[in-house]
Formats: sequence, C-alpha cells, structure tokens
Amino acid sequence: MTSLLSWISVDARGPSALYIVTDSRITWGSHARRWDSGRKVFAYRSADVFGYCGDVLFPSLVLAQLGDLIDRNLLWDRDADAATRHETLVGYLKTSFGRRHSAPDHDFAIIHGARDGEGVGCEYSVWCTRFDAKRAAWSDMKIHCASPDGSQVLATLGSGQRPMRQEIRLWAESPQGGTARSIFSAFCDALYKMQDKLSGGVPQIVTIGRKGGGKVAGFIADGARYLYGLPIEPSLSLEDIEWYDALFTRMSPTTLERLSNAQRHVRVKEAAPGGFLRSLNK
Repeated sequence: MTSLLSWISVDARGPSALYIVTDSRITWGSHARRWDSGRKVFAYRSADVFGYCGDVLFPSLVLAQLGDLIDRNLLWDRDADAATRHETLVGYLKTSFGRRHSAPDHDFAIIHGARDGEGVGCEYSVWCTRFDAKRAAWSDMKIHCASPDGSQVLATLGSGQRPMRQEIRLWAESPQGGTARSIFSAFCDALYKMQDKLSGGVPQIVTIGRKGGGKVAGFIADGARYLYGLPIEPSLSLEDIEWYDALFTRMSPTTLERLSNAQRHVRVKEAAPGGFLRSLNK
C-alpha cells in the first residue's frame, strides 16, 4: 500500500502551489517482501501531477504511458482546461483498463492535480479516481480546493492515512500550524515512526507552481539525495530542481546543506526516533 498526501500551499497573494507526496515502499503481501524505491508520483509539462495508492501494476504503467502522450501534446489541445484534461484522462484510464484480459483486479486510487491559468489568480483543481475491485466499479470525485488563510490538506490516502492524520493534527496545534512545512513535516514524521509497515522509504514529491508545468522535487536525508525514492549520485543537473529535507527546508543537492537564501525551519516538537535509512532497513 502507500501513504499519500496532497495539499495546497498559500502565501500572502493566495494559493501558490499544489503538492502530492507519497512514500516509496511497494510490498508483496507484507512489509518483509518490499521494494523501497518504487515510483508513485508523476509530473508532466501540462501542469498536471499524479500520485496513486493501492494496486501498483496498472496505475504505475498507465500513468507513465499517458504521461508520455501528454508531454508529446498527443492527448488534448494545448489550450484544454483542467476539467477537460481530467475528463480525457479518466476516459483513457477506463479504455486501457478494459484491454486487460483474465488479469487480477485490485483496488486503487489515483490523485490528479491540475492548474488553470498562470500567475496570481491561477486556479488549482484536484480529483480522486478510484477503482473498487469487489464491485468492479469506477468512481471519480472532485476535491474542493477552498481559498484558505493557510495551507490546506486536500487528501490523505492509503494504508498510512491514520498515522498521517495523527501527525498532521499534532503539527496543526503547533506555532507552525497552517503552513506547508507543517504538513510536509507531519508526513515525514509518520514515516519516521513506522506505524504503518506497508509505508516506508523516503518521500517522493511532485508539485505545480503558479507558472510552468508539473515538477518533481528531490529529497535529502541522512546525507543522501533521493528522486522518486531512488538514491541519486552528484550531478550538475541536480541544481535544476528543488530539494527539501524533512522540515521542508530548501536544500542544496551539492553541499547537502540549507541553501544560503532559504528560510531556516526548526522543529517545534520532539523529533521522531531514527531516520529514513533506519526505516529502509526495518
């Protein structure tokens, strides 16, 4: 299964970014049979981002397949709005799923985040598309994105949703409550504590800002760099994306330290024991 969290960040001018973050663990029956570098998030040039939980095979393959078509401008017109893009995607999901034959069915959920327009005043939309294997039924729900005073959690899904919600409540009661860093830190704490054995590895992050397409962000922990849950060796190109630590501090992929112009974030409650490398070995 998975821990999946989506939220919208807000600054003084309004909604500023949409995020989807997951863990990196894929399991086969139990946490003892696992892969801790399985990709679960996707970002594309059309200002669309995705994450999934539940079944791994179909969502991971179809999102990679459709993502290639999106980036080649083969799935919709360049000026298609978010609702049209989502409707098109759901149609392709069902078409692709229908081409399976004598394949096992498993529950899954796909979160789709999208943006209309650019700059201040742009609008974000989020949908959750589910397949219920027992009923062989699809459902599709648009998640309300309000214009809150602070950053807002939009979805918590997967086997790790209960620990995530507990940590989100703890951070919401702190002086940093209502911020993006409190939401992300809560997600990281839930992984640290390993209350859900089917979630593990390091966070994977995709985001849509006010301009441009969807983007992947890197994660730094225990003196190592990770993208999509995979350890990454040094490269000049790593500077092209943003990197964060467990407190959502912007980090340098070269020095593995806080960027000189980045705000310093501090923990306001006791740190959870261990670290991400510990969770990889449990």
